[in-house]
Amino acid sequence: MAPPAALSQAPQVPGAVLDHIEEPLFGISHIGTDVRNVWYPIAIEHEIPRKSATSRAMGTRLLGEPIALYRDETNTVRCLADRCPHKNAKLSVGRVLDGKMECFYHGWQFDGKTGEVSHIPFLLPDKQTPPQAKTKSYPCVEKHHLIWVWPGDVDKADESLIPCYPEWLDKRLCFWGQTTEMPIDHSLWCENLMDIAHTPFAHDGQFSSRQDGKPLRYETKATKTGLFVDPQWAAEMRKDYPLKQTMEWIAPCTNIVRTTSKSGRMLMLCFYSIPMAPGMTRHIFTMYKDWGYPLTWINNLLAKTPLNHLAQLANQTIPFQDMTAITGIMRNIKEGAGYLSVPIQCDEMAVMYRRWHGKAFHKDVWWKGWAGNLDIEDLTESVGHSCFGADSCGQYERDITHDPNNAQPYIERWAKVHHKPNPFAPTWAGQAALLLSAGALGALGAVAATRLAKTA
Repeated sequence: MAPPAALSQAPQVPGAVLDHIEEPLFGISHIGTDVRNVWYPIAIEHEIPRKSATSRAMGTRLLGEPIALYRDETNTVRCLADRCPHKNAKLSVGRVLDGKMECFYHGWQFDGKTGEVSHIPFLLPDKQTPPQAKTKSYPCVEKHHLIWVWPGDVDKADESLIPCYPEWLDKRLCFWGQTTEMPIDHSLWCENLMDIAHTPFAHDGQFSSRQDGKPLRYETKATKTGLFVDPQWAAEMRKDYPLKQTMEWIAPCTNIVRTTSKSGRMLMLCFYSIPMAPGMTRHIFTMYKDWGYPLTWINNLLAKTPLNHLAQLANQTIPFQDMTAITGIMRNIKEGAGYLSVPIQCDEMAVMYRRWHGKAFHKDVWWKGWAGNLDIEDLTESVGHSCFGADSCGQYERDITHDPNNAQPYIERWAKVHHKPNPFAPTWAGQAALLLSAGALGALGAVAATRLAKTA
């Protein structure tokens, strides 16, 4: 089957809407379109547990390619193609043994650094290991709380190209993050994060309200590697607004939002919309802030316990509100609608991004399957099955459309596919972690109450 037009062609955006902006200001001519020779953050460090904590790898995809990540005997993160060269079974459903990835089907073991087979249980002692008995090994680095993978030319994998921002090195700031895989095209998620105008309505009652829907002025600037916006509410309406906010997009798929309150509190939000395949995104959300340390500490603690999926569930309300809108957009695009049909001035950044995306993400970017003939529709379906299971059959979209605040069915499905315990089934470890968390909250509350009493 041929790729759907909506996924393989750049959208047509009416040029007259933004004729007052000169082409150089669009800032797309200097932004590279090589999306393979890039470091992609694939996971948060705790998602690849230390070797004593797990015997399984984490399986996901990057630009369509199935990959498996695990820690070897030195706790170094390794990344291999998720395919055993023997009978093409997925390595990620096997186990990690003595720092080697072991295929669950016949027990072949692979060296994480080279991808070469180090042991074949049934090979006769007088026989040589076949020279083609190896799987692809990807450059992989653990840095800044994230696991980075390079899908392109191994010779170009320069670790110094991994980004670093001052906030990442500031020890006064606390860090927190989580990852979600979802059936949404990464470009739509990037666009959503450029769109400050949707927050008063899609997130009414969360961190914004419908009363904040007021005239908005954008001034989009080109940066070295992307685009930058300092969105301004109309001056007469801005004077009482409590936040100073900027937005930045770094090619190919990073959005950064920085806010500073009137009291000087700082928050940096980093969103990575990792392209798993057309129509599939691995979304990584991290934050750095100089306030709310107890809550961040509790979230990080829960991430290392059997209750980690409940912690993820508690933080899914806002993303699920976005996904309710975006799944509807995707459905209309597949039926022939455009990405952005009637842009106005506050869509300026999205228009620039979409022009770049049309040049960078063409059909040749995506992995074509082991035989080189997998088309985009088959790839999308394959990735959907690996994320949510073949029995999902659109249930994910129905779940979030019915109740965008209820992520429980999604979390349960994700946990099952990724060999995680059911977070909603009571276990002794889960109950113990819950009691510890409740005790920690109680202790913090008691300390706060004591201090308040002393100051009263």
